Amino acid sequence: MSIKNETKTALITGASSGIGYEFAKIFAEHKYGLILTGRNKQKLEELRKIIENISNTSVIILPKDFSDINEVYSIHDYIKENNIAIDVLINAAGVGVYGELRETDFKKESEMINVNIFALTYLTKLILKDMLLCNSGNIINVASTAAFKPGPLMSVYYATKAYVLSFSESVAAEIRGTNVTLTVLCPGPTDTEFMKKSSDNFIADLKFKKTQTPYEVALYGYKAMRSNKLIAIPGVTNRTLTFILKFIPRRIFADLMYRIKQKK
Repeated sequence: MSIKNETKTALITGASSGIGYEFAKIFAEHKYGLILTGRNKQKLEELRKIIENISNTSVIILPKDFSDINEVYSIHDYIKENNIAIDVLINAAGVGVYGELRETDFKKESEMINVNIFALTYLTKLILKDMLLCNSGNIINVASTAAFKPGPLMSVYYATKAYVLSFSESVAAEIRGTNVTLTVLCPGPTDTEFMKKSSDNFIADLKFKKTQTPYEVALYGYKAMRSNKLIAIPGVTNRTLTFILKFIPRRIFADLMYRIKQKK
């Protein structure tokens, strides 16, 4: 299957569930051709059927596991081999590992770094080059409110999200003055499979009462992209807490959160 020539095209990673899944439906509603990647082929197939019912846009699914660097490379190879121009890149793929650093499985953490950092950086770099040649395009990198604070018991995950924020801010400065935009989306706790499977017990205890839905987060990200917003934090509570964190010494905050999570 190929993308129709008359449509704009969005490449969305992590599209088999959560925020990436909702981004796919939103961009389909706005008549974008879609290239969707994710680990779960069955869920991607189901998503394609859903999209075909709400839009006649073209959908290409590429089941990929970004913990394998070679599969990351293959995404860009596919785009080049098929001469597809990407108008919007959404790096929504992400995984987490919970536990004391001295006890966690480094293999899982190295795979997480591949997904959360390597894949995002690689795709941003190569697709950004093409966008700049055309002087047109939009990129959304999904970070987290975790990017603004230390995260004991999820230390590597929080650090990867801090990387995404810093990286995105820096690249945005480099491309300012062009018609290419970059938005870094920083959601708080969101009712996703990722949060249920990868987050710590402290967050899980919220029972999703105060969380946003993936659709709410994705829609906020879409609107932020359209308004060329750099840092997009959905939810008044999330924005308020992120602001307050600026006035709390990071060491004190880290120690406090570690003690709270240990009790949980």
